[in-house]
Amino acid sequence: MFHFRFAFSLVSTKTKDLVTSLGIKTSNVDICVSGLLCVSVISTENYFSLYFYDESKYVNELSPLDITLPVTPSFEYQGSRMQASTPFNFSDWINYIRSIFCFTLPLNICFYDCEKYEIELLKKTIGNVNVLYVSRLVADVMSRTILKHFDTPCTLYLNRNPFEEACQTQQIFIQNLQFMEYHDVYSLDDMLLVNSENVDFCHPISQKQFNQFLKHWIRGSNPRLQFMFLLIDKTDVTSGAMYLNGIRCMEMSEDAKQEIRQKHNLPIEVDMIEIKRKDGTSAVIAIEDTEHSFYFRFIVLH
Repeated sequence: MFHFRFAFSLVSTKTKDLVTSLGIKTSNVDICVSGLLCVSVISTENYFSLYFYDESKYVNELSPLDITLPVTPSFEYQGSRMQASTPFNFSDWINYIRSIFCFTLPLNICFYDCEKYEIELLKKTIGNVNVLYVSRLVADVMSRTILKHFDTPCTLYLNRNPFEEACQTQQIFIQNLQFMEYHDVYSLDDMLLVNSENVDFCHPISQKQFNQFLKHWIRGSNPRLQFMFLLIDKTDVTSGAMYLNGIRCMEMSEDAKQEIRQKHNLPIEVDMIEIKRKDGTSAVIAIEDTEHSFYFRFIVLH
């Protein structure tokens, strides 16, 4: 459906106005920066992609791709690759897509192989983003540039820490994010600086580090935190549940456990216990036993 309406909108100004008047709603507009620039329009039932700047055509060029120059993107329609006939620059194409799909929210952007693109110019063109994803395929110097310019996302996925100094890394954790997913090594200090509402830590830590975090949380750290995922290798849990040492825990009824499992889509085998911080706020530690690791969900209750 999206493909037809986009193709129809390109016929003339009248058809563009007609498609726009239909008030087609889309949930997300995603930009993927890799060997080419891909813009995807997404709803619950439709998916449509436009392809810009195929890097294979610029393999011998040393200078960045100039997204201010007019370009005719391609797209798939009824099993065939079609090319837009009228060239616009990338900024005008973004505005065109926003217009016909009635999309006014910030875009999402993912970076993979992006050496040929000028990041500052992309930021000026796209503006603030909702979701920022930085792959581990991106070189550290380029990752730092991306994080510098796209510095106000609501959601951040960072597959690798591009910084050498701890103080620079910690600037990531103090951001006021709704959600963050982090795949590299992190310290207790990093955890205590987290200012996000939800965070997924995807690199294993020790029981001792988790235990220290819990004790700090009980004393009042991380006031914005609502949910945290982390994992501990089974090789670190051979001597028992050391992460609960010195922490007062409360048993939960099976009904209370089941309610949390349903709310957070947790498997039936996930067990949990409750702890309280000094101000009376309760949190649940949900434990999932997998083949090589224990998965922990730290869930603040309200």
